[in-house]
Amino acid sequence: MLSTENIEKFKQSKQPFIVGARLKNESKPLTLQILNTSDYQPLYQDHQQTDEITYKNIPKAEEGLRLIVTYSPKRAAKDKHDREKAIESLTKRMGKSQNPASLLNNFGYKKFIKLQGDAKLTIDELKLKEAEKWDGLHGIISNIETEDAKTLLHHYKGLWQVEETFRISKHDLRMRPVFHRTPKRINAHIALCFMALMCVRVMEYTVRLQYKKLSPAAIKNELMRLETSILKDHRTQKQYAMPGKASQDTKKIYQILGLKWNDTPYIIKDKASKG
Repeated sequence: MLSTENIEKFKQSKQPFIVGARLKNESKPLTLQILNTSDYQPLYQDHQQTDEITYKNIPKAEEGLRLIVTYSPKRAAKDKHDREKAIESLTKRMGKSQNPASLLNNFGYKKFIKLQGDAKLTIDELKLKEAEKWDGLHGIISNIETEDAKTLLHHYKGLWQVEETFRISKHDLRMRPVFHRTPKRINAHIALCFMALMCVRVMEYTVRLQYKKLSPAAIKNELMRLETSILKDHRTQKQYAMPGKASQDTKKIYQILGLKWNDTPYIIKDKASKG
């Protein structure tokens, strides 16, 4: 999605778009502007955010686009922590590996190491210093000129909901892979999965509205924990149901859906006994 070719196609479509930016791949004049954080402005003026995020709007007039870059101290701390963990792991691997040069083929490591002589690897301090400059920085590219930076960033952050929906469709609802062959069965399979997805999202929304925020996975786990054991008295031939104990969250989910879970054991009456 972030390739130059794809962005060019977006521009040609003349449709509004927001995509992530590869900041390090920008031209040198642009990278100098990005790394100069002295003129970044507060993104939230109300100061109610715990993370003091600042931003800069950089027009790319020749391309008809705008580059919005944010700096987050929390993100910077995380970037630094992740890099230090990677270097720690790399140092251990360099000490244990019988063929240290093989680490050059590892994309996650090779940007921080350099080869000296035939087979001696060392940490590249210059590359580490260069990487530190980008800690906490994140950018988006858009052709939308009518919205402010805060609104565009808010829309981009909503991308996780789309990704979560794809994950639910594929893994939880098993929309893919499709094992049917005829168009009729394929269409029916996708339609059923889509209806199930709508039920999942409606349930999630209803639970959040009437109770509290629970993810689809959390709701599923709560419901999957419920079970009822069936015990049979071979002397009397009677069957007894022994429901498991429901958590507070599970009981609330049942209540919101107009259902009730009873923890009290009861006798299962068959049709013959009812007659």
